[in-house]
Amino acid sequence: MTPRDTPLEHALRDLIRILDSLGALHCLLGALALGAWGAPRTTQDVDVLLAVEPADRGRLLEALAAGGFDQDREWAEQNPMIRDVHLRLRCGPVAIDLMFPHDAHDHECLARRRREAIGNLSVWVISPEDLILHKLKAGRAQDFVDVLSVLHHQRSGLDQPYLSQWAARLGIQQELGYCLEQAARAREG
Repeated sequence: MTPRDTPLEHALRDLIRILDSLGALHCLLGALALGAWGAPRTTQDVDVLLAVEPADRGRLLEALAAGGFDQDREWAEQNPMIRDVHLRLRCGPVAIDLMFPHDAHDHECLARRRREAIGNLSVWVISPEDLILHKLKAGRAQDFVDVLSVLHHQRSGLDQPYLSQWAARLGIQQELGYCLEQAARAREG
């Protein structure tokens, strides 16, 4: 950790170094990805979509443990229904959420990821279109705010046919339509 690193920056730097060294296909999601495509917001965790075969997860966890990442066993006990697709680690005070692909869209997210700068790091980040879709799949109030932020900042740079196609496949056309309408209203007003 450099003297100027926050715990989040330290955790992110070490996590990316380990994932890259293992050749693990991954991309950032959540608030850190929002910082690449929309208005940044404060976060104290790192969300990563990660394609690692179940048979290789032990090796991944060993490498992460050696790098200072501990499995949050209490969180795992409280969330048994998602243990096959979501794992929480801790690096000091920072929560690291590793999410494994569980639908065709998650695999598409990894195929379309982009290399972007987050702080002084070059990292793989979910595309803006896939971030919108991922947020709409989750459907929490903050996710809608985040989608509007991406729509505002990316405007005409988004692949609208891609968004429409996947929204239909995922059954979130109404949610996408609502957000597009709200973004258009905000631009007019």
